[in-house]
Amino acid sequence: MRDALLRLMTAEEVEDAASYEISNNLVPVSKKILGNMIIVAPQENGVLKKLNKIETEFKQQIISKNQMYNPKSISIFLVFEGSIQELQEIVVEINSIKEIKNFRYLIIN
Repeated sequence: MRDALLRLMTAEEVEDAASYEISNNLVPVSKKILGNMIIVAPQENGVLKKLNKIETEFKQQIISKNQMYNPKSISIFLVFEGSIQELQEIVVEINSIKEIKNFRYLIIN
């Protein structure tokens, strides 16, 4: 599933990420998925503002959040519940922040 998501996110022409094609008929994928994300970022105001903006945008899908502060960085643990398209959107948004040291996600179901 993760490899398929990575291919989908790197595809140049994706018409509808929430659908897949079977015999030229588009069938919507409506199943909710559950996953977790781990973000390690420097404790800089600019980076934290970008992360807060993303969290606000996806506040309906983020069902749990924990933070751990280190002297130079912050670790954020998120539990996400939403559609595959919403997961793709938040992953792309988080990956667009160049200052992030480490970002991992796992789809649980």
